[in-house]
Amino acid sequence: MEEDRHEFHVSVIGTFGTSFNISYWRVNQVSTEHNTCVAIYQGVDEPANVSLLRHGLIGCSPVEPTVAIELRTLELYHRLRRRHPQLSVQAMARALCDMHDVNYRPCYRDQFSIAFDAYLSILRRVLSKVNQALGRGAEDWRAQNMCPCCTYELEDEKTLNPKMLVSHDGNNSAKRIAGAGSADESRFRSTYFISREQVDLFKDEVQHRRSNHDMDQPREDDEDNVETDENLASCLRWKSSGPDHKKTALDIYETTGIFASACRHGFIIKVCEMVKSGELAKYPLAITDALIDLYGQDIGVGYDVGCTFSKIVQDSPLLGTKARDARIKFCVNAFHGYAHNRLCQVQHHPLYLSGFGLEDLETMERVFSTSNAVARTTRYATQYHWTQALDLHFQQWDDDKYRELSNFLMNNYVQARGLIDEYTDAVASLSSSLGLAENDFERWIDEERQFLMDLKEEPSDRVLACSYKWERTSDAFKHMSSFDEINYAEDARETSRLEAKRRAALDGLMVRMRTVEDLEQALSIRERWTQDSPEYQSALERMRTHDFRRALDKLQQLVVQRLLELAKANMAGTGYKLRVHIGKAIKARSKAINSALNEYNNLAPLMTPPAPCLQWNDIVHYGFLSEFELLKHSHSQQDMLCKPWTVPGNREVAAKYFKLKRAYEELHRLDVEICRLRTFIHDEDTSLAAHVERLSPIDSMLAREVEELRMRRLRINSVHIARLEAIEALPGFSGSRGCGTRRGNSTPSKSPALAHVDVDAADEDGEWDDIAADDAWNEDMTHLVDVLEGMALD
Repeated sequence: MEEDRHEFHVSVIGTFGTSFNISYWRVNQVSTEHNTCVAIYQGVDEPANVSLLRHGLIGCSPVEPTVAIELRTLELYHRLRRRHPQLSVQAMARALCDMHDVNYRPCYRDQFSIAFDAYLSILRRVLSKVNQALGRGAEDWRAQNMCPCCTYELEDEKTLNPKMLVSHDGNNSAKRIAGAGSADESRFRSTYFISREQVDLFKDEVQHRRSNHDMDQPREDDEDNVETDENLASCLRWKSSGPDHKKTALDIYETTGIFASACRHGFIIKVCEMVKSGELAKYPLAITDALIDLYGQDIGVGYDVGCTFSKIVQDSPLLGTKARDARIKFCVNAFHGYAHNRLCQVQHHPLYLSGFGLEDLETMERVFSTSNAVARTTRYATQYHWTQALDLHFQQWDDDKYRELSNFLMNNYVQARGLIDEYTDAVASLSSSLGLAENDFERWIDEERQFLMDLKEEPSDRVLACSYKWERTSDAFKHMSSFDEINYAEDARETSRLEAKRRAALDGLMVRMRTVEDLEQALSIRERWTQDSPEYQSALERMRTHDFRRALDKLQQLVVQRLLELAKANMAGTGYKLRVHIGKAIKARSKAINSALNEYNNLAPLMTPPAPCLQWNDIVHYGFLSEFELLKHSHSQQDMLCKPWTVPGNREVAAKYFKLKRAYEELHRLDVEICRLRTFIHDEDTSLAAHVERLSPIDSMLAREVEELRMRRLRINSVHIARLEAIEALPGFSGSRGCGTRRGNSTPSKSPALAHVDVDAADEDGEWDDIAADDAWNEDMTHLVDVLEGMALD
């Protein structure tokens, strides 16, 4: 046996507590006669790294390794990297050098990176074998089973519509320099990412839509030329809803970010790589197509430009029919939605959409707030390492979201019950005092929506009337010097200049006269208007109203931007440079607001009846956009002032009514999700235990891996069960207790008998706290809630 083995030596790199002599990096720094290495015995036809793995090591080269790194060291870095993506390979290599009193060299980073890649590859192979053994080997299994509360449907459960809520968004932080690592052509396969080829299937969808209208390319500053539904034109202030030709990126970047989707509980569904572009329509189209393939019908999607994107999906030749058959619903996110115009809000804001509950659909903002940390270590990475880093981060993110799942349900249940307790009596009391019925609130929203849609464009006769200005067209010609005033003998050059000016004025007059003739024919004007004509005065009044509306639009836009900037400036975690930048923007915005306010106040007294003049404190206390819209339209349609939905008291009751309605919908959804989670916990534990028993006599090592997975789940699920019991003990709990039966499974589940955990004690220890608490997210979310409350439409 001794003769059948080959002996080779490696220098081992490890951390504290190793049994090996860590001397390689020191030996390579200083020549010494005491180069102590570890002897490794290699069997016949056995690869060197297999022999190293038996000793708990991984070599830094595939065939003849001379340096090996301990598995414990690689696992330590693996866990650190998952928890803190900013910890680069170079930082870890430098730390090991410091621990062992060795000067750092770039080759050490390369050696550690090679070993770490090999280690992650082994982990993925092991996980793949476990998934195959558990029947989870299908390519889309992860996405179809990622969230128990969304995907684990039960027999005879309450109907949900939408059956699941997801959110889309793009992020441009995860950039990658073009040409970085071009020598490495390998590609990382991830269950999270949609391939570039699949995304490019939708690259011509928007262009196809535009070509049907034979439109010219819009100018950079011309929003009116962008093709879209006229009702949604003012939503095009959002960069992501603008035309695709504007969404270009610097040539130095190959990858300009990611576009991703997640369910309302935070589990990542699919991710697209944005390549040499901004947030093009093809990325959300590819994600939407994948959602329909994965989950079927009745999906609710939140997107910060869901209003315009729903139109893009509707007009898409590839996706339009498929989306209509799937009855997919699009809305704007709750936070972003308050910056859209009022018509967009009453059509697409989740506050007014049935079935969306209290979900804000801002999940992707939370996802990107952590994934941005990955960008710092992947800017110059290869395509393989860029994808691997994000895949690793999203794995940890999903693990954390599962850990926090019962806490999510608990917090939402408490929030919904709190709103119901707070608003039920208030709405009933105000409705009774004002003589309002429940159907009045729904009717008011329909009336407001119809009113705003009727104002999407002015009647053509009014537009033409405002264009008919004969008195102004002839001014240039009337004020020209006559021939009698010209002294030809005095200055021939001046005479030539005046002749040229006279001819230009005469040409302009003729053009304007032809325009006036066309307008007179279009308006059927028999007698030419003068300044004293009633028709002229009416058109002048409409023009004055138009200037007033434009001034109010500008004031509204500036105030919205200022409020958003103030909200961001007050959030914890905002860097110093960003705070300085925001501070300068707020100062500039304040000056612009004062200018716009002065312009408005100059026009307000000219209205009939006069519009109220505004002070700084007035506009700061407006409840975001709704009051601006009402103030604007009250001077274009006089009969609007008598509408009940324009009365502030009525609007306050209506806002509380819709919040109360959404709170009941949230409870309805939570009742379903709580039962799903409890059933999933039982079924998964039963399944894993059965697989361990089946695999033990066949493959003991694989059985051990499944057993470790089961124990990790038990550790987390014991806290879930404790929290679910706490929810069921809440006053007013309306869901069913115990487990259900998964749809398609004939065997009913029983309540799992897991070890009891004191959930309050666990929270005090901090072990089961929301992972966001470790990153100071709680403070951010508190600020966010305050901002949203201030933006309420009441």
